[in-house]
Amino acid sequence: MRRASILFMFVGVALLGHPAAAHADIIRGIANLIGAVFEIPRATLAGTFGGPPILGTAVGLLSGTFNSVTMVASGALELLGSAIPIAKTVAPFLIPVFL
Repeated sequence: MRRASILFMFVGVALLGHPAAAHADIIRGIANLIGAVFEIPRATLAGTFGGPPILGTAVGLLSGTFNSVTMVASGALELLGSAIPIAKTVAPFLIPVFL
């Protein structure tokens, strides 16, 4: 999954220039959300071929599910956390000073 995050970062740098911290969090959060979908099959196959077939498949399925849930939570938190610096920079233009 780390490779997908790095790939998304390179694509972001190529398209946008050097990303700000908030943009890097957005890219990393999206990469985690997309990569979570592929984590269960990847871990299941790795467990099946890396250990005894039945036990390896079960352990791979459980570890893939755990990793997938962790990646979804991490991606969601990164997306939510990246909205805070963006809101701080936009808020002075949206909220009148005299309020």
